[in-house]
Amino acid sequence: MSTSSESVRGEAEVHPAGSYKRGVMRWGYFLLLNAIAAVVAISFFVAVFYADSLDPYLSGTYEWLLAHPGVTSAMAFSPLACSLLVGYGYASRARRRKQAAALREAQAAAVAAE
Repeated sequence: MSTSSESVRGEAEVHPAGSYKRGVMRWGYFLLLNAIAAVVAISFFVAVFYADSLDPYLSGTYEWLLAHPGVTSAMAFSPLACSLLVGYGYASRARRRKQAAALREAQAAAVAAE
């Protein structure tokens, strides 16, 4: 390890087992948040499982989607389109970074040549 990274990290302090109270609190938060997530997931499952009362309202949407296959195709394609858009953004950022590095290199070479 280099000395610069050691100075940033500092020294590690090892606590005896069971003496670090914040660790217990973190486990408590972890269990509490997982319990909340489980309740939300079970609530969604129960809501969808017993959602027969929504059939009259959703049948119109279902019929409309069947009549417009282009909309359903666009809905199915949208995750792929979003991932392609994000990938394009990362690629363009990398290209700009390479161009900036090449420009800095050229400027440094011009300064060194003078």
